[in-house]
Amino acid sequence: MYDSVVFNYSFEHNPKPSMDLVFEKLHSKKEETDLETGEIVKVTGRSKNIQVAYRTNSLSIYGSLAKYHYGNNLNTLTREATGNTIAELSDLMSVDLSNARVTRLDFSTNFITEHMPVYYYRFLGNLSRFNRHINTHSLYYNQVNKKLIFYDKIKEAKKKNMPIPNEFKDKNVLRYEFRLMSQLGKFFKRQVYGKDLSNKDFYYFLVDEWYKHYNSIDKQKNKIEVMQNKIKTPKDFDRQLLIQLVGKLGYEKIDCLIEQMKHKGVFTQKEYYSRMKSKYRKMSKMRIEREDTINEINEKVKEVVLVQKSM
Repeated sequence: MYDSVVFNYSFEHNPKPSMDLVFEKLHSKKEETDLETGEIVKVTGRSKNIQVAYRTNSLSIYGSLAKYHYGNNLNTLTREATGNTIAELSDLMSVDLSNARVTRLDFSTNFITEHMPVYYYRFLGNLSRFNRHINTHSLYYNQVNKKLIFYDKIKEAKKKNMPIPNEFKDKNVLRYEFRLMSQLGKFFKRQVYGKDLSNKDFYYFLVDEWYKHYNSIDKQKNKIEVMQNKIKTPKDFDRQLLIQLVGKLGYEKIDCLIEQMKHKGVFTQKEYYSRMKSKYRKMSKMRIEREDTINEINEKVKEVVLVQKSM
């Protein structure tokens, strides 16, 4: 469930690696120099989506671990795969990232949903001490050091020309991210290092926090009518809308309206009135299935917790 991570490898507390070894297998190498002294102050490079910056006192590594491992970040990165990915990056740059301090951490996963992601935002209400902000495709809960974000992962993937795995193609995919933007030491009450990310207790703690923050959001319990599974044609859609309307009005009111039309002689054919009454009487008896919209997401979030904590 890890996604974007920022590592800071301090030369004060760790052996200083050879710059040549760090960048030997990286591409897009660039140097930045001090305009006054001509001294090199920063060297950057990358491997796939992972960016590396070598400065005088430290080495910074940042990017999506999931995207580096899978080629996309729709697939969820497991705890074990996280450890393997960090080890792979360490070998690539000849630096032991298990001893690098983690200064930014995103914890997230995706849900295939019945409706488009944006549909669910209205049912996710306020969150205490967070600023709720919604735009066209995303819902944000912001603090200075923490963020919760819900967004349409397919739209984002297409925008970034990211390959979409077969299991997500032509699907509605809602992503929920819990982002620790800074001051991780304060949140975890200790410094966090690369080796912690594959630690079971640390991972379970993050799963619980991801879940706890979601549960703290006020949920709107509005009910909706479930009719999508009965719609195959535009005519089906019209019929389902009519069934909803009949259910809301009630047959007695519809019968009264038909009687008023009969009294005014609206139709020349008298059998029209009896046919209409029969039609709407049947519709009024049709069972309209209902569900709590947000319950779909509640159950999916709970399922993720159960699966992750069984690993």
